[in-house]
Order: sequence, then C-alpha cells, then structure tokens
Amino acid sequence: MAFGPRMRMTVGELEIELAPYAKEDMAGFVDGMSRLRITQYLGRQTAPTIEEEYEWYDKMRTNKARLNWGIWVIEGKTRTLIGDTTLEDITQKHTHQATSGSVIFRDEYWGKGIASAIHKARTWYAFRHLGLHRVMSAVIHGNVASRKALEKSGYQLVYVEHNTVFVDGTLHHQDNLECLNPLDSFWRQWWHDRVPKKHDRDSRQCTRDAMAWADEHVKL
Repeated sequence: MAFGPRMRMTVGELEIELAPYAKEDMAGFVDGMSRLRITQYLGRQTAPTIEEEYEWYDKMRTNKARLNWGIWVIEGKTRTLIGDTTLEDITQKHTHQATSGSVIFRDEYWGKGIASAIHKARTWYAFRHLGLHRVMSAVIHGNVASRKALEKSGYQLVYVEHNTVFVDGTLHHQDNLECLNPLDSFWRQWWHDRVPKKHDRDSRQCTRDAMAWADEHVKL
C-alpha cells in the first residue's frame, strides 16, 4: 500500500495536494520535526536524523496496512512539502477500520484551515473508497487546534487516557476519538439493534457534511 492516490483541493487561496513523496524529501521532515514547537504534542522527545528518517521511509513504503500522503502546497510549478497524513493499522477483518494521524511541520501554514480540509479528504477516502467502518485518532490535551480539526469531520470522544505524555513540565491526558462511516449500510452494520444517541447522530451528520464537501472539492 504505502501511498494513497493523489488528491487535490483548494483551501482559501492555497492549492493543496495529498500525494506520495520520495526518499529524498525526508530532509524536510528532519528540519520540521527537530523543533519542539512542532513535536511537543506528538509524544516525541528527540530530534530525528536523516538516517532515521530514511529507515522509517523504507519501513513505511513496504507496510501493507498503511497509506501515507505527503501534504504539498502547490504554487505554479513549485511544490512544497509541509507535512504528512496517514491511515495506518488498516484492517478489513470483521470491523473494517484504521487509525489516522497528521502533522504539518511548516508552522507558517498553521491556522489556514489546511488540517481540517486534509481530515475531510482522508475521511472521505477511507469511507467512500476503502469501505472502512471506523477511523480512530488521538489528541494530547493542549493540542486544541488538532482536536477542533478532527471534530469538523465528525470525530467524537470515546474515552480519555490519563497521563500519557509529559509536555512542558506537566503530564497531559490523551483524548481517544473515533469517526464512523455515515453511509447507510455501514451505519446499520455498526449499530445493529442498538439505538445511537443524539451525539452519535450529530457526529454522523458532521461526517456527512465533511464527505459532501470532499465530493465537491477533492479531485482524485
């Protein structure tokens, strides 16, 4: 699997593309991921080396239960890699599900709506094209922007895991969230004879809205 297909969208005045990246692009990760401002809520205490990033790339490229996309900003003929988003631990046994994650390591692109658009596109692809029932994610307390970006795609809190990361002198809890496929057949399979609660129905509508946005704005 390794990489997902190209997906392009417009976010504000920016052209964003989710697309594969090459091994030589890993230098951008080394620069971005060596700054604590970027990694403090990722549970990482060390800066990467290029050798470590090459090793990670080789392992990721052959992982059959993982899809990665580089996050690219397109300006004319210039392509700038600003981050990465993923669906990992993809399983299609019984419950079809995956775990999602993202990082934008160029902080000058924070606060522009890029993360929300990426989550919508990735969620749309997971449900519409992979046929997953559920996508899970996790956010460390204090990473407010990431939590809000996920919620815009319909992710909702399942449970809180206490004291998982030490950030800036304090132990932080972790919110574990899930997003359910809102399409009728998948929704029925998930709930069986149970009755979803109001917050479940509200999240379903939010995910429907996210997928409708992707139907209109994401080009494969």
